[in-house]
Amino acid sequence: MADPAMQARSPLAGHLAPGRHGRAEGLPGLRLEERGGIAAAAIAARAGQAASLAVRLQGSFGLALPQRPGCAVAGDVELIWSGPAQWLAFDPGRAGVARFGFAQDLARKLGDAASVTDLTGARAVLRLTGPAVRETLCKLLPIDLDETVFPPGAAALTLASHIGVTLWRPTASAWDIACYRSFGESLAEAVLEAAAEFGCTIATA
Repeated sequence: MADPAMQARSPLAGHLAPGRHGRAEGLPGLRLEERGGIAAAAIAARAGQAASLAVRLQGSFGLALPQRPGCAVAGDVELIWSGPAQWLAFDPGRAGVARFGFAQDLARKLGDAASVTDLTGARAVLRLTGPAVRETLCKLLPIDLDETVFPPGAAALTLASHIGVTLWRPTASAWDIACYRSFGESLAEAVLEAAAEFGCTIATA
């Protein structure tokens, strides 16, 4: 039998209690869910290899490489711009120990075009949906989140309640926000506090 102390735990395991929080009347304005158990990696283009990297990502995953703050999704794989010649990659389709092979698969397919670092388990990732997502995030983020400025496919490196985060919109209805694992609980609490006036439902994945 596996030692429970050695089993992988999501960054917010045991911290987010499913159910209704904040305003209890009416429909909740926000739905909050941890995207736990998600494979993650950092990709950095090597000198002079950006064009080759774009070709390999397109050929292997059908992903268009964002060259400015933005995100791309193809199948299970998500790619988010995280700085000049740098990207975060996520694959929520992998379960169990298969998550830890994501970075190796990326490195094999991208070859000498990029350096790949495994980040599985190193990021806390929250998904926010609902009619009050923008109003909630506007309390936390010092950036313009108007639809004309931050449409689906947009991404940003910014601060949320003094916590460094990556924010992106993989779809029109979903907003994802990620931070270092050790700040995950603080970020979740900040989101819950900001959403309290609208009512928030914490969902299980």
